[in-house]
Amino acid sequence: MNNRILLNVLRGLAVLAVLLILMPFWVFIVSEREMAVVLRFGKPVREHTEPGVRFKVPFVETVRVLPKTQQFWGDSREYVLPDLPTRDDKKIELIPWSVWRITEPTVFVQRLRTIENAEQRVAQITRSAIRDVLTQYDLVEVVRSTNRPIPSSSDYSQAAAEAAAAVADDEIAARLAQAGEGQAALEIETGRRKILAEIKAEATRRLARQSDLEGDLGRGIELVDVGISQIDFVDTVRAKTFDRWIAEREAISARNVNEGERLKAQIINETKAEVQRIEGEGERIASETKGKADALAIQRYAEAINEVGEFYTFSRTLEAYENAISKDSRMILTTDSDFFDLLKKLQPPPEETGSR
Repeated sequence: MNNRILLNVLRGLAVLAVLLILMPFWVFIVSEREMAVVLRFGKPVREHTEPGVRFKVPFVETVRVLPKTQQFWGDSREYVLPDLPTRDDKKIELIPWSVWRITEPTVFVQRLRTIENAEQRVAQITRSAIRDVLTQYDLVEVVRSTNRPIPSSSDYSQAAAEAAAAVADDEIAARLAQAGEGQAALEIETGRRKILAEIKAEATRRLARQSDLEGDLGRGIELVDVGISQIDFVDTVRAKTFDRWIAEREAISARNVNEGERLKAQIINETKAEVQRIEGEGERIASETKGKADALAIQRYAEAINEVGEFYTFSRTLEAYENAISKDSRMILTTDSDFFDLLKKLQPPPEETGSR
């Protein structure tokens, strides 16, 4: 009895193993992020867009699993759109992108078959729509959406305006000079947002037109959004643009240097004038002080002469004799000379008299 039960269990396990091995041939699972199309000998017979467990005929039917989520294309340097001319003859290059999804899986499998083919068709439509639409607008319309003035300091704006006016070699530089005082000289009529909306509408129309040409089946895909991730000048225009910017900055630098030299000379001149004024004022005060001192000295001398009288005259005479006569001096005096009378009245020192 026990052997029989064990044998039945082993048979059941064997059948279960066979079923598990054969299950992928007749059962498949559709997840929430997927859609499935059942193909019978390569032709679609039914589609499943809701998640769940589904069945198929083994060895006769195959399943093509497709993503239900939105797909993204572009936003990489390998998809760059080069040498795109704008209406004002500015050569630019840009990197496009687009978002698309599968709306009809059966039609998708019949027309496009693979995701790679769908991406190629989306890329073709997106690139052609961007090229045809952007060539109808100026560069400023493509990069800006409003007339909001770009904030900048007044000094820099004035310097940039003067520099741009001096080196302007195209319309943008000239308009930059006109906008030197912070006013919006570049009027935006359409703007980037409306241009992108127009590109999306044009790409959608082209996708629908291609679908109509191929019949009512269409292509089974839908464009969700189209955009531009990067806009830049081509290499030749970029080099000229940087050269112009360098010339503008050099003009601003030269202007600042000249202004600095002018202010330096002005400060030096003002300083020299102030030094000369201070020195002149000092010399005037010194002269006045010296004159007052000389006048006071003369006044004091006059007062002293008036007070001492003959004694002052006598002392000054003695000083004159002392300075004029030495031991080797020889003098010729007349008998009526005051100096001779003074010498006769002088008495020799006592020790000199005794020695003689």
